[in-house]
Amino acid sequence: MTFPELLPGGTPALLAVTVSVFILAGVVKGVVGLGLPTISMAMLALVMAPAQAAALLIVPSLVTNLWQARPWTTLPQVLRRIGAMQAGVCAGTIGGALWLGPPSGHWASVCLGLALVAYAAWGLFGSPPRAPQRHQGLAGAA
Repeated sequence: MTFPELLPGGTPALLAVTVSVFILAGVVKGVVGLGLPTISMAMLALVMAPAQAAALLIVPSLVTNLWQARPWTTLPQVLRRIGAMQAGVCAGTIGGALWLGPPSGHWASVCLGLALVAYAAWGLFGSPPRAPQRHQGLAGAA
């Protein structure tokens, strides 16, 4: 496989930046346990469209999340606990995409930036969400 087939329309510099971003994000996820999507999207959006950055993020996120799901013997219990929440996330993502349409242009970058700033501010200054005991099973917290 030649380089043009590996990264259509890209340059060796873009490939180097992309690989470097994923290495940095992977190190952060390895140390902290989270942050791969946040760091990758923020840094890749500096050199490419947010939709393209999100497409590149699918495989690394899936692989690292599956790796963190180990040990496999406890996976059915975990899926029972968070299944309803994950179904809601999928339904909300599909519904939002159908309602809002595909992200494109300058506003996609602006909205991504605002979302990342809000996420960082909530992480620094916000309090963790709390669900009443009776709702924790539905929220995936129990």
